[in-house]
Amino acid sequence: MPEEKKEEYEIIPISPLRRLEKRIEQLEAMSPAVDVKEIFREVVDVLRMNQQLVTEISKSNDALRLEISKLTINLEDLTARLNELLSYIKAAATEEGFQPEDTTKGLKEKMNELIEANKKIAQSNEEMISILEEIEKKLSRPLMPMPLRKPMPPKM
Repeated sequence: MPEEKKEEYEIIPISPLRRLEKRIEQLEAMSPAVDVKEIFREVVDVLRMNQQLVTEISKSNDALRLEISKLTINLEDLTARLNELLSYIKAAATEEGFQPEDTTKGLKEKMNELIEANKKIAQSNEEMISILEEIEKKLSRPLMPMPLRKPMPPKM
């Protein structure tokens, strides 16, 4: 007995297929042609500009740290000179016969206030240097490119 080829048939409503075809046509009409090479060029340009910004910020950070370290040295020098000036004033007052405690009491208090203010400034400068170092570490890390996501098709 020869074998017969049996074809299977199924009855499918055509309206859902037509709706899908129309939806595909609408989506194709709405989405512009995407040039992948152009997108990659733009991403590379953005990464390049970002790296330049990181480099410039690092340079500025180094320059600022150098200036702050110079400032603390200058503040210490200023404190030493003010102490020297105070010792000269005390020596002059004792030669004149004045009581150094009476005449220089207010000046001594002001000098102590200045010394304390200078110490606070030096401490805040050191904190600023440590913060800038942390920022530099964070900025000098290599950047990870973000993956591009495809838009999700709308639900029907």
